[in-house]
Order: sequence, then structure tokens, then C-alpha cells
Amino acid sequence: MLSNTKAIVLKTIPYSDSKRIVALYTRQEGRLSAVLQIGSKRGNLSLLEPFSVVDLTIKKGKSTLYYINSIQRHLIFNDISSDIRKRLVAVFMADVVYHTVKEEFTDNTLYDFLENSIALLNESRDEVFKFITIFLLEYGRLLGFYPNIDTYTEHSLFDMKSGIFCRIPPLHKHFIEEDDTADFIRLLKARYSNPSEIEYSQQQTNRLLDIVLEFLELHISDFKHIKSLNILRQII
Repeated sequence: MLSNTKAIVLKTIPYSDSKRIVALYTRQEGRLSAVLQIGSKRGNLSLLEPFSVVDLTIKKGKSTLYYINSIQRHLIFNDISSDIRKRLVAVFMADVVYHTVKEEFTDNTLYDFLENSIALLNESRDEVFKFITIFLLEYGRLLGFYPNIDTYTEHSLFDMKSGIFCRIPPLHKHFIEEDDTADFIRLLKARYSNPSEIEYSQQQTNRLLDIVLEFLELHISDFKHIKSLNILRQII
């Protein structure tokens, strides 16, 4: 039986000269893998860039694989296509979802968040790296991992293992000092749609990204396997 769905492309894996296995996060079916037949002109390949948003007609096979009957672009993001930094950020964001969301996991709220995030990335100007950091925080929140802001008081430290703010250093190394915590709490209070409302130096931005990455690595087991992070760091 054929079904129609919107989908976000996460990763494409060669299957043969004429076929690709595409990892997708769909609104109706959640995370799935589907086989796509590539035409002789290979025009479909342009639709398979990470974090492309497409309309699909799919059919479930006998195993867990689906088969793509038709595919077309749902939304066009010209800035992501033309800006190498944004393209690399899109690859990283798609890689995060690919490694941390399991097959057949379905959450419409997560799908809407991802599609909105792609649009925000496309519209962002000089705030790309702050945007990445806030994206990771909000993504972690949807998966159930987010700092407990209610525990913050002035001069606090942040305990990354417990996710709370405290006045006394914990008995492990995964915490951040007072100055970094003050920058971090400002980030937590920033609006995702407007990262320019907070100002940081490049050094502060890099440090905050490191903090968020370490926090998520502590709580999401597959997060540490994201290889595109090394490429992303080269452009920060």
C-alpha cells in the first residue's frame, strides 16, 4: 500500500549503481530507511542532500525497508545550497539526528522542530555557530535532556552530569566554572529564532559549543560517534 509523507533527508548510502538507501525522518512514519531508484539522468540525487525537505510516496517492503515510488522537493532553501558554511552545518545537524533517533521512532513535534530549524538556518546571517549551539540544546530538550534552569542562582556552577546548577563543585570533572556558567545561562534564555540577541566573542562561542557537546555526549550514548563534528570545527 502506498502512502504519502513529508520527509527530511538524513543520510544517503550507495546500494548499487542505480539504487540508494536513504535514511529519512518522516512526519507520518518517523525514522525509516528507503530504497530509491536513480534515473538515468540522476536528477534525483540533488534531492538527497542532508536536511533536504521532500515529499514522498513510499511503500513498505517485507523487511523494515521502504521503497520510494516518487520524490519531489517540498521546500527550497537557496541559502543553504549556496553557502558552504550552512551546507556543512546542515550535514552536521542531519548527522546528529541520524545517530541519535532510532528506526521507526515517530514524533510529530520533533519533525516540526527539525523542519523549522532548517528554515531558520537558511535565514540566518552571521549567527550560524550560535544557531548550532541553540539547536543542539533545543534538540536535547526534545529528547528529554535539558539543564534545569530553575536551580540557577548567581555565582552558580553547572554540573553537566546531573543537569543542575550548584554552588559547590561536584566530585567529578564534568562541570563548568562560574564565568562560563554565566555565559551558558544567557544562552539558555536566548530565543532560538533570534540568536543575534545575545553577543559573544568567538572564543566564548567556541567554549559554549564545547559545553553543549559535552553535556549531550554525557546523556546521549550515540552522540559521540558524529564524525561530521570534526569537519564543522574546521570552519568555526
